[in-house]
Amino acid sequence: MLYTAATIIPSGLPTNTKQGLADLIVFLVAYFLNRLWFHQSINWFNADKIFDQFSTALPTIIFVAYSSAAMFFVKDMRFQMDVLIMTILVGLAEEFCFRGLLIPLFLKQFRGNAYYAVVGSSILFGLMHLINLKSISFGYVSIQVIFAISFGLLLGAIYVKTNNLLLVVALHMLKDLFPLLSPSTLREAAKMQFSMAALIICIVWLILTIIIARKQTKGLIIN
Repeated sequence: MLYTAATIIPSGLPTNTKQGLADLIVFLVAYFLNRLWFHQSINWFNADKIFDQFSTALPTIIFVAYSSAAMFFVKDMRFQMDVLIMTILVGLAEEFCFRGLLIPLFLKQFRGNAYYAVVGSSILFGLMHLINLKSISFGYVSIQVIFAISFGLLLGAIYVKTNNLLLVVALHMLKDLFPLLSPSTLREAAKMQFSMAALIICIVWLILTIIIARKQTKGLIIN
């Protein structure tokens, strides 16, 4: 859907604008498909038990903070409104689709087992990144897929525990935001190639997130 949306956007627009518009189109299509066809209840916001929600999200908050902290020491990092809007739209579209829609659909398939639903949606979230094969090597994309599955496990567990989609949208947005505010970081990221060390780190991180998601959703059945 994202690839199709990208093809109908004028090519002359700035990259961030095109990305944001593509994700906005994805969100709108998914939203109206849900209204007309899937009929899944979306838990947009939950103001109850804020401390418990914070406790559930804490491992992900620590991860996002740790992975973004170094960006504050990059000299060319600067605020860019188009990047902020784009990351909000990316987070909104992807979390609406993979957490808001797919988790309830997987819950029906797995008889309300929250852990299996989180795993199912996270695997599809990871596989979505295979679209990057058109511009990046398979080795590096494989690392992206594993990392995305890991991040999806954390976000999925938060969603089923908190019923707060805006919380996972915000965490997703913050994870994407800070590296995109530095042109030098983007240039270095474009040069990155596959490395066995990075693959091993991602696999270890995947195992850790499986443990966290399993613990957070242990015994959770959602009917």
